[in-house]
Amino acid sequence: MISAGTILLMDDDVEIRRLVYRTLEPVGFKVKFADKQKEPLQQVFSSRSHLVILGEESIDSSYVSILKDLRVWSRIPVIVLSSLHPKEEVLASSVAGANDYITIPCSRIELLMSVRSVLQLYNTTNQGTKFEIDSVAIDFENQTVSKKGKKVELTPTEFSLLSLFVHNAGKLLTHDHILRYIRGPWFESKTPYAYVYVGRLRKKLENDPDHPHLFVTELGRGYKFVTGQ
Repeated sequence: MISAGTILLMDDDVEIRRLVYRTLEPVGFKVKFADKQKEPLQQVFSSRSHLVILGEESIDSSYVSILKDLRVWSRIPVIVLSSLHPKEEVLASSVAGANDYITIPCSRIELLMSVRSVLQLYNTTNQGTKFEIDSVAIDFENQTVSKKGKKVELTPTEFSLLSLFVHNAGKLLTHDHILRYIRGPWFESKTPYAYVYVGRLRKKLENDPDHPHLFVTELGRGYKFVTGQ
């Protein structure tokens, strides 16, 4: 079965974990459980997840605090699961950056529909489901890339970087911005890593990696993804 994406669940409640796992794993999603003892934002980046589900028992601080911190660095879709349903609670999570709010207990179909709709909307509004340029074709929904009709194997980090470039075509992406997006805020000062990751994309996707025309260097500043001459 082709993976439908990776979901990171931040909730220690056994019943919630069972609900999420039994709902999403059978239809192709890979469910990862966050460790309450570890820093939440670092787990979001290290897990390479496509969506985060925040529950009431996620970590010591509130999910609103997690959302606010996460939105400083990432636009990853987030669904909140909570037994609290006053309008103020829903509004607070929405303002903080949640993509959906589900009141528990909830049914499996309700959870699955929320996950699918949030991911579909995110793909459509942020980068489209497919993109083609020259001989390179990208399918964001299935996370596949091909060049001249042949599949190109990209690591999760490389695919994340490619998505960032496509979504920001024509814009300058600084070294710090690139590293913050694909590795988290802890890497943004490690400029050499940006050279390495962009170099790998060039080698796999450029017709002539030594004279790139897709991933263009802005000397001393960063890179631009060029879609036309």
